[in-house]
Amino acid sequence: MPSDCRISDSPLTEQDVRDIVRLLGEVIAASGGFPEKRRLLMDGLCGLVNASSWAWCMAEFDPDKPPSFIGFEHGGWGEERFARYIEAMNHPEMEEITRPSSIELKERGTHLTRTQRQLDPFMRLESSEAGKFWAKADIGSLLISQRPMDGGGISGVAVYRRFGEAHFDEREARIAHIILSEVAWLHFQSFPDEPTREIARLYPRHRTVMNLLCEGWGRKRIADHLGLSVNTVHGYSKVIFRHFSVHSQAELVSRMTKGDGGDR
Repeated sequence: MPSDCRISDSPLTEQDVRDIVRLLGEVIAASGGFPEKRRLLMDGLCGLVNASSWAWCMAEFDPDKPPSFIGFEHGGWGEERFARYIEAMNHPEMEEITRPSSIELKERGTHLTRTQRQLDPFMRLESSEAGKFWAKADIGSLLISQRPMDGGGISGVAVYRRFGEAHFDEREARIAHIILSEVAWLHFQSFPDEPTREIARLYPRHRTVMNLLCEGWGRKRIADHLGLSVNTVHGYSKVIFRHFSVHSQAELVSRMTKGDGGDR
C-alpha cells in the first residue's frame, strides 16, 4: 500500500535514521505477541519524538458518522488521565474537527500521518468545548497516523504531549510516519474491525461508558468519574450490552478485543 506523510523535504539526521532502524530491529526481534511488540514500538517512538503517552486503536472513519474508537492499547497515561482522554475523544464536537481528515483518508485510501496543525489549521479544537476536555486530560499537542483496514475501519495510532508543551514538528512527523508505515503486520494483526460499524450508532456518553467498561472499570467507579448516578450507568450498560448482543462486561470485553467469532 502506498503511504503519505505531508512533509516537504524535512531532513532527518544520520542519528535519526540509526534510531529508526534500531527501533524497528528491536521490535522484529522481540519475543512475545503482537500486543507486546506494539507496546515496545510505541514506547520507543515516544522516546524518539519526545511524547509522553500513546494510544493505538481501531476506529470508524466515515465522514458522515461521529468518530468512534475501539480496542485501545495505550501507555504513559495512568488510569484517571486515560479515562479523561476517553471523554475528550468522545466529545460530540470532535466530529466537526475530525471530519476533514476523515474525508482526506477516505479519498486517498492510504496510510496518512498528520500533525495537529495539519489536522486543525484553524485551531478549532483549542477554542471549542471539546478542547476543555482535552485540557482536563492534560493533553496538548498530538500526532496521529492512520492506516485503512480491509473491510472498513482504520488502525489509528497517536502520540501526545502534555498540555502547554510545544506542537510536534515536521521532522517528528516524518520519524513517526516511517516507523508506523513499515510495520503493516502490526496494523493488520490488530483489533477486530467489524464492531467499529456498530459503535458509531451509540451516543457519545454511551461510547464513553463502553470504553471505560472495556478498560475494566466497575460501574460505581464510572459513575463517580463521570458525575452520574450508579443507576444511570447501569442503564447505559444495559443499552450497550443489548446493542452488542452480550450479557456481561466480560462478554463485552471479549467482543471488543476478539470479535464475535463470525456468528453474527
